[in-house]
Formats: sequence, C-alpha cells, structure tokens
Amino acid sequence: MDKDLEKILDGKRCFIFDLDGTLGNTEKTQWEAHKKVCKDMFNIDLDDEHIYSYLGMADQLVLESIEKDFNIDMGGEKGYEKYKKIRIKTAAKMVLKEPPFKYVTDILLKSFGIQFFLVTAQNPKLVEKMLKNWNLYRFFNIRNTFICDSRHNKMYYYDEIFRILKNAKPEDVVLFEDVNKYLQEGKKRGYVTVGIDNNFGKDPIVADYIIKTQEK
Repeated sequence: MDKDLEKILDGKRCFIFDLDGTLGNTEKTQWEAHKKVCKDMFNIDLDDEHIYSYLGMADQLVLESIEKDFNIDMGGEKGYEKYKKIRIKTAAKMVLKEPPFKYVTDILLKSFGIQFFLVTAQNPKLVEKMLKNWNLYRFFNIRNTFICDSRHNKMYYYDEIFRILKNAKPEDVVLFEDVNKYLQEGKKRGYVTVGIDNNFGKDPIVADYIIKTQEK
C-alpha cells in the first residue's frame, strides 16, 4: 500500500465503500449490460452522456429516468421487474469475471479494528453474488451492506452509518467512491475522501487522495 495512503488511513475507525467502480472495475461493465438490454427491449441507444447523469442512482430511478429521457413506456412495475431480471442476468455474466481491485484487498486485509460498510445502488442479488465471487463476503455482508432505493439514497446511509458509530468524529470516517457527487457529499460531512479513478466518467476525480486503479 502507498505510504501516503497509509498515513491517511492510520487511526481511522470506519471505511465506507461504494461497489461498482470502487471495489472492482465493474462500473463500465454494468452500463454495457444496460446498453444491451435497452437496445434489445426498446431499440434505444443509451449514450455516455445519459449514463454519466445516472451514475450512483438506484435501479428504480435509473429506469424512470430512461423512460423520461427517451420517451418510452417500460410497462409499469411488471415492465420494470422484467427489465431488471434481464439486466441482472446480463450483467452477472460480465461482472463476475472481473476481480476486485488490488488496493481493496490490501486495505481490507491490513486494517484491523476497522468497521467496514458498503453503500451501493446495485441490485441486492447481484451484490451478494459479486461479493461471494470476490471472496469479500466476510468483510461485507447483510449486516454492513446498505442498498439504496428511491427512499434511502447514499447520503441517508452516510448519516446513518455515522449514527451507528459511537463517540466518533467525522474525520474518523473514510469514504471510498468513484463518483464526484458522492465524494463531495462525504466531504460536506467532514469525512476523509479517497477517490477511485477507474478511467470511467467525464470529470476528473476530486478527493483528499486519489487511487488510479489502472496503475495499481
């Protein structure tokens, strides 16, 4: 592990991780699955500009946004569920071939006495498959994994996790994320931010420390 990163992590109590694009190189792959399903089911081409605007959204909000942006009708709740099942099946074949980033296992295996949390907008079934496939389920399981939805977004869980911690200061928390919007939300709360530059997205990552996964 880089010495500068070791200094940042030293003495901290809690690490909050995002999943896609942060634990592993799956962000782009997940959206390739969306592209394929959108094309196959509705004959629409999901472009990068739309994808960048959807990053970090829960599944339901993504589908509602696609409907609005492309003026299509997915068929209500039944249509959403059908789309989700096909998308998950398509994505699983792709993402389960990806290994976790090396920095992740380095940190998890060397961090003793740290409370780990995972906050993601990804589908719960796919999350479980990915974590088990990556041998990370002993670090992130049902007790410390929070799934975002239309009612509870990432910011809600950032605050909820801090409430779980006893006698903690904001600077005791480190947030690992690959999307600037959520890094900024972590910073607003006083958390230390580690940005994951996975070479996906249009904006340069802004954080207290940046990990370029393509170099690690």
